[in-house]
Amino acid sequence: MSVVCLEKIVDDLCALGIKTGDTILVHSSLKSIGYVEGGPDTVIDAFLEVIGKSGTLLMPSFQKGSEFFILDRGCRFDLRNSRSELGIISETFRKRPGIIRSLNPTHCTAGIGPMAKDILAGHEKCNISCGAGTPYHKIAEVGGKIILMGVDHGSNTTLHFVENTNGAPTVCAVEYKPVVIDVNGVEVIVPTYPHTPGLQRDYLRVDPILIAENIQTNGKVGNADTKVIEAAGMAKVIGKKIRNDSTFLIKPFPPIA
Repeated sequence: MSVVCLEKIVDDLCALGIKTGDTILVHSSLKSIGYVEGGPDTVIDAFLEVIGKSGTLLMPSFQKGSEFFILDRGCRFDLRNSRSELGIISETFRKRPGIIRSLNPTHCTAGIGPMAKDILAGHEKCNISCGAGTPYHKIAEVGGKIILMGVDHGSNTTLHFVENTNGAPTVCAVEYKPVVIDVNGVEVIVPTYPHTPGLQRDYLRVDPILIAENIQTNGKVGNADTKVIEAAGMAKVIGKKIRNDSTFLIKPFPPIA
């Protein structure tokens, strides 16, 4: 079995165009990389080495499942100990010293670096968890990059932001009032309109579009197929398609027999 070391991951990230000072949002699968010497900490260390002290590293840090059903069954999300269920790399990241998390019950995001505080601030004031003013919006605004390492666009949370801000019928009319417990143990009510239940997405269709527009670069990190996407470019190009067709990324319901 070949072993993937820190130096290999660093080299692969650099080959994909990740550089010092970048702001990056990473969605990942550890097992797709291969046997990593040192496990998930090595992967995190590699990202931090490449972007340096002037760069900002962010990862999703929330539970899996339908946002609507998470809220409907009564959600209490505790920043101090609620796990990230988006892979072992994201869970290892959220437990590291110096990591901060946004106050959001369903799309909490974790980060470290000089821009992390500003990007994550105010998430609790956004009544659409992946809408305007959220970290997914801010990452695009600051010229950030999305990395899909061993996962595809089905894991690209920023596409929810693009839909939610360009007229797709993706937001439920019912408002919930879940509780987020902050790092000091204070309960914060976060009014939230969840995503419409039952809609199936076809996010994979953005892949050839982003490649053709030179917004996405494909490569490898270890054995993991990896995509690096310019968040602002994706928001612009896919946002325009959704404005022309509000169901552009929504799979049609099957015909009634």
